Amino acid sequence: MPHDLRCGSKKHAVLSPGEYLEVKCDSRFCGARRGTVVLHRFDLETGEMIKTIQFKNPERNINA
Repeated sequence: MPHDLRCGSKKHAVLSPGEYLEVKCDSRFCGARRGTVVLHRFDLETGEMIKTIQFKNPERNINA
């Protein structure tokens, strides 16, 4: 079962034990911009990136 990795105010990543670590990226190089969320998934054993996921963030598009 996935677990959120958080500090007091922000979700930093999702840990899926035995599967992957999912991290939110804010780099424009990776496609992050206003209204778009970019997530990278990393293999826990090798540390290699498995894939990158991009999707629109409806909360950020409300007053765009």
